[in-house]
Amino acid sequence: MKTLTCLFVALLLGVASASAQRKPAAPAAPPLTPVAAAPAAPGASAPGAPVVEVEDPSLSGRGYTYDPAGRRDPFRSLLVRSENRGGGPRPPGIAGISIDDVTVQGIWKTRSGYVAQIRGTDNKSYLLRSGDLLYDGEVTRVAPNEVGFRQNLNDPQSVKPFRDVTKQLNAITKS
Repeated sequence: MKTLTCLFVALLLGVASASAQRKPAAPAAPPLTPVAAAPAAPGASAPGAPVVEVEDPSLSGRGYTYDPAGRRDPFRSLLVRSENRGGGPRPPGIAGISIDDVTVQGIWKTRSGYVAQIRGTDNKSYLLRSGDLLYDGEVTRVAPNEVGFRQNLNDPQSVKPFRDVTKQLNAITKS
């Protein structure tokens, strides 16, 4: 008996859905066009004229702009390197030296603080002070026996976008 009842309910649902599909769709409303407003008596309006004519900015496509406010583009891949760091030529001088390529040659004490002498990949000596910018970071401090750097990382999985690197004077290098 339960099987017969289930078949009857299924049959009724099938007939109801088939009849709903056969009904013609309601005719679409014609698009509203602005009507030239003629001076009329207050409180009287022409038949068929819209009561309030308001231009919707979302329909015109002109109303929306996006301001990133310093945030990254969410649709750009984090795994692709930026264009300015792609294998192109580096700028000359200190701005083209990577922190990993720096070798500390000496440190001097001056009136304005400590100055570090480094050797770059081009085998030239350069003088660094605190705040100088390198290719992938900056000099954070120059101490009597070491130089501190803040290296910018391009790793999307890193918690911090930088790491602190310390290069020692008289560091023992293994040959």
